[in-house]
Amino acid sequence: MNWIIAIPLLPAIAFLLTVCLPRSVRNKIVMLPVVMMIASAVLALVGLIKVFPGGEIGHSIWSTSWTLATIAASPLKLSLSLDPLATVMLVMVSIVGSCVQVFSLFYMKDDDRKGWYFTVLSLFTSAMLFLVMGADLLFIFAMWEIMGLCSYLLIGFWYKDEAPRKASQKAFLVTRAADIGFIVALAAIYTQCGTFDLATILSSAASWAPSVLLVVSLGLIWAAMGKSAQWPLMVWLPDAMAGPTPSSALIHAATMVAAGVFVLARMLPVIALSHIGLTLLTTIGIITALVGGFLACFQTDIKKMLAYSTISQLGLMFVGLGANAAVPTLFHLTTHAFFKSMLFLAAGIIIHATHTQDMRKMGGLARKMPITTVVFSIGAFSLAGLVPLSGFFSKDEIFASVLKTGNTTIFALGLVMALTTALYVSKAWFTVFFGKPRTKGVHEGTALELVPVSILAALTLVLGFFSPAFARFLGHEGAWPEMGLATISSVVTLAGALIGFFMYAGIIDTEKLSHRFNILTRAFNEKLYFDYAYDLIIIQPYMKFCDLCWKFDAKVIDGIVNGVSKAYVGLSALSWSFDGSVIDGAVNGCATLAKKTGNTFKKLQSGRVLNYQRLMVGAVVILLFVVVILKGA
Repeated sequence: MNWIIAIPLLPAIAFLLTVCLPRSVRNKIVMLPVVMMIASAVLALVGLIKVFPGGEIGHSIWSTSWTLATIAASPLKLSLSLDPLATVMLVMVSIVGSCVQVFSLFYMKDDDRKGWYFTVLSLFTSAMLFLVMGADLLFIFAMWEIMGLCSYLLIGFWYKDEAPRKASQKAFLVTRAADIGFIVALAAIYTQCGTFDLATILSSAASWAPSVLLVVSLGLIWAAMGKSAQWPLMVWLPDAMAGPTPSSALIHAATMVAAGVFVLARMLPVIALSHIGLTLLTTIGIITALVGGFLACFQTDIKKMLAYSTISQLGLMFVGLGANAAVPTLFHLTTHAFFKSMLFLAAGIIIHATHTQDMRKMGGLARKMPITTVVFSIGAFSLAGLVPLSGFFSKDEIFASVLKTGNTTIFALGLVMALTTALYVSKAWFTVFFGKPRTKGVHEGTALELVPVSILAALTLVLGFFSPAFARFLGHEGAWPEMGLATISSVVTLAGALIGFFMYAGIIDTEKLSHRFNILTRAFNEKLYFDYAYDLIIIQPYMKFCDLCWKFDAKVIDGIVNGVSKAYVGLSALSWSFDGSVIDGAVNGCATLAKKTGNTFKKLQSGRVLNYQRLMVGAVVILLFVVVILKGA
């Protein structure tokens, strides 16, 4: 099964073949990355068939490794393996990636940098595919960082506009700050067991000291909070909607945000050994689920509504991990990837047709865009958790796992989150597709847009019925949702939908209601002032600290350097003056004296013998005089 390596390698090859080409050439061969991605998806499906009927998570069916270097007698390896979990993720990522790439052919056809867009998209997808196959935690971290770089490039793709530029910087900085936790966890793991091999780490974790388990758990959770946009690190995801819509479908549904949940699921046997770790996952998850859901209800931008929805659903996944329920969480991760990417792509069709992202400027699209209406409705109802769509099954499995822990408070709060989900789904559905048309020239999407969206819709329709099979594939006992729980969940969902109907079908005056609760409305419209809080607590103090450092550098460090340089210049000038006046003066004086003496004696050299005799007699007399005086003394 060595051909398995081709699944992540094909998009990587597409990246390598296009990255160095001139823009004009790259724009002409955008089909190359698309074909490579589709081929990768086909191989992933073949791999799924080969792996069937699956087995325990972590049970390797295929593996390979290459030793890259040796550090302190420890080999640094590039290790890949295929287990049932990796197989599921490969299929999910490659299918969503293929649909996004095909959709982008039309969506980006008029962009003069479309070649670069497909190049980065290929690298991004390849990194995610390598990550899910990683059997070495350091290699997983390397792919994790490559994904961070690609998200920065895709979010800021239209960098000439200020909003994408700032959004990409915000996403990069927040996620990099969170990645410090991953580095700390890696350091703690290496000091404990001297390797980054995933199998070795999981098998030896039970013998680690409690302090090491706590550090590793907190580090990984902090890293995943940034990657998966959890409270309080969720601020980057809504702003990231400034990038191209197809890339949003990939980043914010199947890859970037899913990576955090996936790594936590991989490392859950380690985190579960620390009670604090599970409690923290549950607490952060339910807060994020509620905050994301409430904020989604107040959005008027269709992409930002979906972004906050993603935040809320990822929070629910954290709750599932906190209940030590990896399989239900991974099932929800899979179903969410399909219906949320479909919703983003369908939103892209709507935005392309209406030339706006503001839902208040849409309306009445059901008659003019019937196919888009159907697929969006499938995704929206699945997101709300309506029977028999996939979102219903995966959401209820997490609720069931929470109930098994005996935590009825978290279960009740989860139902509140489900209510808000149905509410904002109803808001989008009624506002966009029904009511009075507010845009002209609206038309249905093209085949390149509708085919990938329809594929994702079909998967959303049928995937829920494979819920028990999914669990068995990952080595767990599968079961259908309990009737009592399903009934409660469905009633709550329908109640939320009914409230949404009354509010957004024109029965209740929502403007009067918002004025009555003006303070609350304003708070939610301002995203609960999270950005202001970050600006006040982190950014402003940091900028003041930077300003202080600049002043210290300018006045103290530069002052010392400039003072030393001035002193050196002064000493140099003094030295030059001494050299010129004293040293050179003495030398020049001696030379002048010698010259004058020479000129004087030159006059005595007349050529007359008599004069020479007189000189000699005079010199003898003077010499005798000196000798007599010295002897007398």
